[in-house]
Amino acid sequence: MTNQLQFNVSFPKFNFNQQFNFQSGLHVIYGESGCGKSALINQIIGLKTGHENFLLTNSSCPEEIQKIFQNPDTQIVSSTVGGELAFSLECRSKDQELISSKLIQLKKTLFFECADHRHPATLSGGEKEMLNIITAFSVDPQLVLIDDGLSFLNTERKEEVVEYIYNRIAETDCIVLWLTSDCNDFQFGVSQWELSLSSLNEWFGKIKPLMPNERTSQANNLIIECRDLCFNYNGSGNLFNSFNIKIDDFRTLGITGTNGCGKTTLAKLLLEIEKPESGFVSLTKLGETAAIAYLEQFPEKMMGADSLAEFVDRLVNAGKLDKHKISHAVNNLKNCQLDWGQIKNKTAFELPWSTLRLVLTIWLLNCEYDLLILDEPTFGLGRQQVLTLARYLELYLKNKHLIIISHDSEFIHTFCDRVFDMDQLLIKTKTDKNIYNG
Repeated sequence: MTNQLQFNVSFPKFNFNQQFNFQSGLHVIYGESGCGKSALINQIIGLKTGHENFLLTNSSCPEEIQKIFQNPDTQIVSSTVGGELAFSLECRSKDQELISSKLIQLKKTLFFECADHRHPATLSGGEKEMLNIITAFSVDPQLVLIDDGLSFLNTERKEEVVEYIYNRIAETDCIVLWLTSDCNDFQFGVSQWELSLSSLNEWFGKIKPLMPNERTSQANNLIIECRDLCFNYNGSGNLFNSFNIKIDDFRTLGITGTNGCGKTTLAKLLLEIEKPESGFVSLTKLGETAAIAYLEQFPEKMMGADSLAEFVDRLVNAGKLDKHKISHAVNNLKNCQLDWGQIKNKTAFELPWSTLRLVLTIWLLNCEYDLLILDEPTFGLGRQQVLTLARYLELYLKNKHLIIISHDSEFIHTFCDRVFDMDQLLIKTKTDKNIYNG
């Protein structure tokens, strides 16, 4: 048994060959989407696909390893939150008294209030990530590998979770490798590294800032209105209790707030995916129902078993995508280093999550909708990819409208001309003028 992680990394095409040694602490490795972060984790635990552009050799690592997945649904196995908290404990012990004692402590540690019987599917993406952190550390692992597993968390929640991780490191002397697409996460590591397509090196660079948009307010006809809205998931408390708001005069609206505050639920209510228990919610254009497209947090759900090409055919057949715009969309993908010929026959489960999200975003940007709702559009995207996405969204906004739901406060406040803060019930304009609604 060893209390350190050692391995050699070689990139044969680039004559890179280096030995690495990680000891107790939180080590942050940043990389753009597609650079091989998941592949690095898989090679550490002994899984190889044969398609990586680098190779790990001479690996030595602790025996007790926990992996936290990029897609939080992948890690969840139980039909209740209480069952999920107990699952790992029950796999490692038959001592019911010990399990019960530890389970009580885990429930106290959970970062949000939640009934034991609540189904994990009703949790927000960030809440699922926090649940996975708790269950991974519940068995006192010696090594924890985080594959972009904190990317749905807003700044305050992320700081809270990182503090918890450091407390667990102090208690168990474990090693934590956090692979992330958010360069702002560098601040949390005792060491900072950057993984690229050609090397893995210690990071000493500067973070490229997002540039504020110069978009002026444009007349539009979209109105969001909630009147006496009530909605609640079983076991979640009231997300919306006699909720009232009216939002208009926006070209791009950001919706932000604490994980679990109801950002995604509001979008689903607007789309009539969920129905209010009472009250009224609407999104209209000139008094008529607006044509809306929605890219949710978990994009594989809207793909089903279809390939990307079949998904595009569905858009064409539904009259939402003009077939003459297909070549334009393919060029957009090429500018994002995405070859349509290589990915068009792949399904959602054959692509990295961030790649799938970016591809679907670009196709929907080329469709005929009044409004596109993007739920966590920057998830899993590296800094350069976020800058590229912002450029395409700006082009889209010349004629369309956007709602961006995100924990990424930097992107929201830089890109959007109005921001609805659901924690404070404030609408913030580009001039930082706050208007209370409620």
